[in-house]
Amino acid sequence: MRPAVALAGLLLVGMPSVQALELGDLQLTSTPDEPLRGHIAVRETGPMALDRLEVGLASDRDHARAGINPATLPPRLSLEPSESRADRIRLTTAAPTDLAEPGGTLELMVRLRWPEGQLLRRYRIDNDAGRLQASPASSARFGPTRAGDTLYSLAQQLRPRTVTNNQMMLSLLAQNPTSFSADNVNALQRDTYLSVPRGEALRFPDEATATERVRAQGRAWQAGGATGSVAESAASSLAASSASPAPRLQLLPPDPRLIGAGADGASERLNAALKPLEAQLERLESSNAALSEQNRSLQATLSRLEADLSRLEAQRAQSPSAPTPPAETLTAAQVMRWLEAQARTALANPVMTLRRPGVQWTLAATALVLMLILLRLVRRRRARENAASAMPRSWRPASGRADRGVEPTEGSLGEPRVRPLDDAPEDPLAQASERIAHGRLEAAQSVLDEALGEAPDSIDLRLKLLDVLAMRGDRSGFEAEAHVLRAQLDDPADARWQQVVRKGRELSPDHPLFQS
Repeated sequence: MRPAVALAGLLLVGMPSVQALELGDLQLTSTPDEPLRGHIAVRETGPMALDRLEVGLASDRDHARAGINPATLPPRLSLEPSESRADRIRLTTAAPTDLAEPGGTLELMVRLRWPEGQLLRRYRIDNDAGRLQASPASSARFGPTRAGDTLYSLAQQLRPRTVTNNQMMLSLLAQNPTSFSADNVNALQRDTYLSVPRGEALRFPDEATATERVRAQGRAWQAGGATGSVAESAASSLAASSASPAPRLQLLPPDPRLIGAGADGASERLNAALKPLEAQLERLESSNAALSEQNRSLQATLSRLEADLSRLEAQRAQSPSAPTPPAETLTAAQVMRWLEAQARTALANPVMTLRRPGVQWTLAATALVLMLILLRLVRRRRARENAASAMPRSWRPASGRADRGVEPTEGSLGEPRVRPLDDAPEDPLAQASERIAHGRLEAAQSVLDEALGEAPDSIDLRLKLLDVLAMRGDRSGFEAEAHVLRAQLDDPADARWQQVVRKGRELSPDHPLFQS
C-alpha cells in the first residue's frame, strides 16, 4: 500500500487550488440595425492567469451537436479578450446581422479553453420589438473528459468557492447520470461532456452528509473490485479524505491473505508483493506523462487546423465564385465516330434501341420540337390572316372566288383597277404606313431611309424608322438610329424618347443606352 499512500500524498501536496471557471451572461450594447457589439464576463478565475485562457466560437461539430447550423452564424463573427478589462470577452461582427426584423433570432456556442479542459455555453439573441435581448440557452458544459481525469480534479476546477469538493462531485453525479457507468463518483466515463450546475441547479447535501456519501461510495467501489489502477484508487481515497475540515492520510490494513505465522515473514511477503505494483505504477506514470504530452500536441494541432479552416471559410466568403476548370473539348472526328457507333447499334437491334430510356426521351423531345414548330407556323398563318382582315377594304386584294348562289358571268371578276401614279401618297410617312399595313417592312424601311437621306434632321421620320427596325428585330440598326435620335432630342424625359427606350429594352436589354 505504500505506493498508493505516496501517490495520495503527492496529489494532496501538488494539487493546484484553482477556483471555478464560469462564462457569465452576454451583455449587448448595439441595436438590431447595427453590427453586434457586446461582452461576456469570465467569473471566478482565481489564481489562474487569464493569458492561459483561449476564447472563441465552438467548432462546427459542436454547433451541429447542439442543433445549430454553423452556416447561420454571421460572417466575421469574432470573440476575443477585451482590451479594457481582462475578465471580459468582447463579441463583435463586421456588418449588421439578420436581427433587423422583429422576431429574428441568433444562436451561437462560445468556447473557453485552458490546458486542463474547456467550457462550452450556448447563447441566444432575440429581437424583441426592436430591442436585442440576450440569454443563455443552456448551462455550461465541460469536456470532453480524458482518460486521466477524475471527478475530484474536475470538481476542484468547476466548483464555486462556497461549495466543497464532495458536494460538487455529488452535484455533477446527479446532473449527469449518463456520463457515469454506475451511480458512483468513481465511475466517470471518458470522452463525455458534463453539464455544470449553477445557481438553483446546484443541488447538494450539507458538508458532513456529502463527505459520508463520498466515503461510502469509495468503500463500495473498492469492495466491488471496479478500480482500474492504483492511481484511481489513490485519487478516490484522496477525494474522500480531503473533504473533511482537516485533510489527513488514511492507511488501509494489509491484505489478510498476505499475513503469515510470523510478523517478519509477513513483512517480507508484503514487500515482495509490492515490488511488481511499484514497477507497474512507474510504468503507468511514464505512460500517463507520454499520453499527456501527446494530448497537448494533438490539441495544438487541432487549434491550428481550426484556425486554417476559419481562414479558408473567410476566403471563400470573400470570393464565392471559384474559377471553374476548362471543359474538355470534343473534336468533330470523335463526335462522328460516336454517332456511327450509335447508328450501327441501332440498326443491328432497333427494338432494343427503342426501349432505351435515352432514345425514348430523344424521340419525345423531337416530337415536342416538331409540335412547337407546327404550332408556330399555324400561329403565323393566323396572324397574317388577322392582319389582312384588319386592313381597310380598299387595301385588301380582290378575291377571285365567286359568291355562292350567284351565277358566274363574263366579267364578274371585275376589271382591274390601277390607281394612277398621281394618286399615290407623296408623304414618306404615309407611304411607309401603307407598306407596313401590307406587311412589307423592308420596303417601308427603304422609303424611310431614302427620305432621311433628304431630310436627316426629321425626328418623325427617324421615329417611324425605329418602329420598323423594332418590328423587323434589327438590333444593331435600332441601336444606331437610337443613338442619333438621343442626340437630336437631347432630353431623356421626352415622351418620344421614353417610348424608344421601352422598345430598346425589349430588343436589346443589355445595352447601356436603354438602362438610364
